[in-house]
Amino acid sequence: MIDVNERRWKIGELAAATGVTVRTLRHFHQIGLLCPAERSAAGHRLYTGDDVRRLYRILALRELRLPLGEIADSLDGADLHATIRRQLEQVERQLAGQRALHRRLLGIAEALGSAREPSIDQLIATMEAMMQAKHFTPEQLARFEERHQELGQEGFGGRLRQLTGLAAEADAHAGHGTDPADPAVQELARRWTEAVSGLAGGDRTVVSALYGKIDAEGAESATKGLLTAPAWDYLKRAFAVGYASDQ
Repeated sequence: MIDVNERRWKIGELAAATGVTVRTLRHFHQIGLLCPAERSAAGHRLYTGDDVRRLYRILALRELRLPLGEIADSLDGADLHATIRRQLEQVERQLAGQRALHRRLLGIAEALGSAREPSIDQLIATMEAMMQAKHFTPEQLARFEERHQELGQEGFGGRLRQLTGLAAEADAHAGHGTDPADPAVQELARRWTEAVSGLAGGDRTVVSALYGKIDAEGAESATKGLLTAPAWDYLKRAFAVGYASDQ
């Protein structure tokens, strides 16, 4: 039953209240992730309390670096307490990484304070701790390294060459303005997803962290030139179209 006394939010009001941009809310609507339950007499989107609670779950799961398609799959049976527990676990892992980085930096500061240069080992360990704290948990880094060992240098290089070819295809489609819903593009997105999953050993958390790194640092910087910014933006549009077509 609809509660006529419950507060409703227009899209701009909800954006201002939550810090989520209007553009993001519209994107969530377009892909079927968060559809306003009601409309005003003038046709404006109106979000209810249930919509706000769903938005919280979306943002909470996104903080866990889940792709939007996986978030949608999780929402129907999402347990708010379980979501919060997962967030706490992630924060604890991040804190552990930050503490490790803190210890490394203290060691360098101590070396500088005693008028001696930090050792190369100290600097390398600190850089590793910086990257770990920024994007990947120790478990994710260990899994990625394990997968590297499983594939071997030749196998790992072959996967990277495959991704390079797929990135070039995405770049070409982006340049030609091909509709992301085109079957050839959707097949490309499927092959890309399979290739990345294979590189990560099927670990979705590693894939999510990798995509988070690409978004945070920029495609070209994060992938050392393997993937251009236009190709990455285009692939994300193809992913979104593919998700919407599955609904």
